[in-house]
Amino acid sequence: MTGRVSTLLLAVFALALPAGAGAHVRVQPEEAAAGAYTVLRVNVPNESADLTTTRVEVRFPPGFTYALSQPVAGWSADVRTTKAAKSGITGQTVPAQVDRVIWTARNRRAEIQPEQFEDFPIAVQMPGKVGETLTFKALQTYEDGGVVRWTGGPSSERPAPQVLVTAPTGEQGAASEGAPVEGDSGGGSDGLAIAALIVAILGLAAAGVALALSMRARRATGKTDEGSQMATQTKLISGTDFITVATQDYERAARFYGETLGLEFSKRWGDMPAGEFETGNLTIALMQVDAFNIEFRPNNLPIEFHVDDFEAAKAELESRGVEFKGDTLDSGVCHQAFFDDPDGNALAIHHRYAPASPAPAS
Repeated sequence: MTGRVSTLLLAVFALALPAGAGAHVRVQPEEAAAGAYTVLRVNVPNESADLTTTRVEVRFPPGFTYALSQPVAGWSADVRTTKAAKSGITGQTVPAQVDRVIWTARNRRAEIQPEQFEDFPIAVQMPGKVGETLTFKALQTYEDGGVVRWTGGPSSERPAPQVLVTAPTGEQGAASEGAPVEGDSGGGSDGLAIAALIVAILGLAAAGVALALSMRARRATGKTDEGSQMATQTKLISGTDFITVATQDYERAARFYGETLGLEFSKRWGDMPAGEFETGNLTIALMQVDAFNIEFRPNNLPIEFHVDDFEAAKAELESRGVEFKGDTLDSGVCHQAFFDDPDGNALAIHHRYAPASPAPAS
């Protein structure tokens, strides 16, 4: 009898306590009704054996118009919102939204101790469509400055917390199922527009390949027509409007390109995690590819940024935390130094110190 009681007590305690080793940061409840006023609890277990957790940051998906934090003893809460802006894609005004909430321990006693956890409640109105899964990316900082990024997919080692949007009950359910709830800013429309743009670009690329193959076949057989002369008579491409750089975390990439590299921010792609930065003669578009159902692959061939004073620029970037790979490359006509952005995309600074060779006479 005593053995059975002990076993039962152990089982009860196991259910009552948060998961120990391997526990994940979660947002609970993991299901909430569309449009409902809900209190979400960010559950943060401490996985370290000897370090305390001192800071918790949760990045919100689009659509949350407000977040009210409940006081947690010994912790401060900082709710950060975006500014209202006009979508460059749909022309609609995107209202201010919750961007992230940051909790910081105010004293040593409040920090989350090893093998303990803390709940951080926030009151929100749930956005989204029925059946949609909302992803909250979380960053957990330990006392030694180390950061654990809970930003991966559901099957990853560090999955991002997720909440499933369910159907409302009663009359509200019939009115809102399958449709955006109040506060939805039309992000779905932006996503569809951009997805259509990507499909169109891929279609144009395929058409270009087909045209090239057709022209090659005509040259091989000696058959030509007047239309084939257009490429030599008319300049088809007059410039490059922008290049796209893939990222797994738009906010992190935007801080790197905007603050670390000092590029001028020009516009956000509506409420989607994408935006544009200016280099002076070319626009770089940062795009968080998972929001567009595209697999992330870093670019291994560097984008080379021109600098007027190579050594001064290199020293300044190093002071901002940029780590260059290897020594400066001196080709005999230019200097180059290579580094990566936070996603592993290859970048470089470049300065030509010798005049370019004249083009050969035709």
